[in-house]
Amino acid sequence: MTVPPIRHATAADAATIAGLCVHMQGWHAAHYPEVFFPNPDPVALATHFAARLADPQVTCFLAGTPALGYALCTRQDRPLSVFSPPVRRLMIDHVAVAPGARRQGLGRALLAAARDLAHEIGADEILLDTWAGNTAAHAFFRALGFAPRRMLLRATP
Repeated sequence: MTVPPIRHATAADAATIAGLCVHMQGWHAAHYPEVFFPNPDPVALATHFAARLADPQVTCFLAGTPALGYALCTRQDRPLSVFSPPVRRLMIDHVAVAPGARRQGLGRALLAAARDLAHEIGADEILLDTWAGNTAAHAFFRALGFAPRRMLLRATP
C-alpha cells in the first residue's frame, strides 16, 4: 500500500478541516444527540479550526492530496504536583478520514505522523479520546497499539 502524503495544516486549511469534520460531527450527533449538534455552521467550524491552528501547542496533520483526512493534536504539559510527576503528552483530539477514503492507509499514516510528533516533542505518552459507541474506531486504535487507560462514566441528575 502506498503511503499517502502527510503535511502540516496551516491557517489556510481551516475550511478544509471543517469540511472533513462534518461527517464525524454527524456520526457523533446521531449517536449522542444530547451532546452534539448535527449541522454546525461551516463558517463557525472554519473559525474554530483557524483558532485551534493558531495555538502553538496544536499541530494538525492532513492526509492525501487533496486532503481526505486529518488528525488534530495538542501538546499538554502537566507540571509536578503532590499527586503525580510531571508529564508531557500528545493528545489526539480528532482523527477523521472521509468515508469514501477509508481503508486506504490514511488513518494509519495520520497516527504515524502523530507518533513521530510525540517523539519529536519528547512526549511521555500519546492519548486519544473516543466515544464508547465507536467500536470500529476502537478496533483500529487497538491495532495501532492503543489500549484503554481509564473510563469516564456518566449519569444524569
